[in-house]
Amino acid sequence: MDKQIRSVRRARSSPGKPPRKPRDELILDALERLLAKVPASELDVEPIAVEAGITRARFYAYYTSKNDALAALVRRMIAVRSPAYDHSDSWFVGRSPKVRPRVSLRKTIGMTIEAGWPHRFVMREACDLWTVVPEVRDAWIEVIDVATTRIEKAILRERALGVAPPGYNARRVAEALAWGTERLHFRAWAEIPGAMPKKQLRDVCLEAYMRMIFLADDPDPEGPSR
Repeated sequence: MDKQIRSVRRARSSPGKPPRKPRDELILDALERLLAKVPASELDVEPIAVEAGITRARFYAYYTSKNDALAALVRRMIAVRSPAYDHSDSWFVGRSPKVRPRVSLRKTIGMTIEAGWPHRFVMREACDLWTVVPEVRDAWIEVIDVATTRIEKAILRERALGVAPPGYNARRVAEALAWGTERLHFRAWAEIPGAMPKKQLRDVCLEAYMRMIFLADDPDPEGPSR
């Protein structure tokens, strides 16, 4: 009887505890902490396993290599950025006719930068290694493709509303914006001398979006009057 009571008490107390992350996520957390200290090129599986509190053999139960884990960590950036993309006030979701495009974009770009900034060491590695490590290349292309698709859909929406003028292929414009701003951000993530601070990054990206999409500094938010 006493054993049953203790079992019930344990079951009742468990909801108050945060759920433990899956082991593969804990490994990625450990890798991200290490990347804040040293680049991926200086890491091996052993320190990642130690940081995660597991054995090297246990690491291989989840990832085939250091690069495999790094690619999974890079893909996790899609989920990290999603709140900024999917926020109810996000330009990617939509824009009230009462909100000027410039105001909406400034806020959304700012949210996106802030969401990614704590994970800048992961994105630094993605930008640095994607041309030489196939696993990282494929993962980073997926991340950029998600951003590109979001931008493309928003461009088409603004064109349909008559706010953005008809123009060059929306997908290509979106790719130019996504990959161009990626290079600017890489300089900041890698702390390269002369890199822009966050506020300037937001302002420069805003200007690029406005000029390439709207061909204007601040167009009428409702398009041509009907």
